[in-house]
Amino acid sequence: MRRIGTLTAITAGVLASVPFITGAAAADGCWATEPIDLANEGVWTYRNQVAWCAKDGEVTSVEVKVTHQVLNPACTWAGRVEESVTPAKDGARTAFDLSEFTCPGAIGAKGVNPWVIVTVQPDGTYTVDATGIRP
Repeated sequence: MRRIGTLTAITAGVLASVPFITGAAAADGCWATEPIDLANEGVWTYRNQVAWCAKDGEVTSVEVKVTHQVLNPACTWAGRVEESVTPAKDGARTAFDLSEFTCPGAIGAKGVNPWVIVTVQPDGTYTVDATGIRP
């Protein structure tokens, strides 16, 4: 019986020094948002999708993929004008993209700058904080 007590004490000591897997560690991995689509009907389309990875409760990498399609030959794709990934609360990151189409006259008045702000979390969740089309 004394041996069982000693074994129990040793086992308890070993288990106390072993880190247990928490929810954050279990959520380690990589994810992607659903595509976020913006469009100027019949003129252009813009698609934004954010992919990210996390480890130990921190987002470790973020990649913003932007695809576009010019539908009106009077317009051209000018490219991604402004982009950033900044730290947010609790290990999250906020990704911002502002892109530009160049369209003349009345076509351009409908908007030529699609933009998206997304915050990604280390547990694989995300929020689309804001989107828009700026003339």
